[in-house]
Amino acid sequence: MELVVDLQAGTVDLTDPDDFKHFALRAAAGDPERLAAVLTDTGVGRMGGDSDAFIHPDAVRSLVAGRVGEQWEDGFAGMCAYAAGQGWIADDGAIQAHVVADG
Repeated sequence: MELVVDLQAGTVDLTDPDDFKHFALRAAAGDPERLAAVLTDTGVGRMGGDSDAFIHPDAVRSLVAGRVGEQWEDGFAGMCAYAAGQGWIADDGAIQAHVVADG
């Protein structure tokens, strides 16, 4: 699954919600301050340095609401459990996502 940030519009969308093996954030390259602002302003998460973001699980659930079946939550819980085992969950429960820059 991939969070796609539109820096101009100030929005975040989620693609491939059933891909529980990948978790990344994609945004245009070159404006890390705007990226941080969009994540904070939308309530999706926060930056954790230049190449990582921390995404709130409830924000992911909101982004997929109405687009996935009931079994989705089990897959997401499994992904979060795996991430926790790898040390990719922050103290507040946010999931670490690698930032992929477009352009």
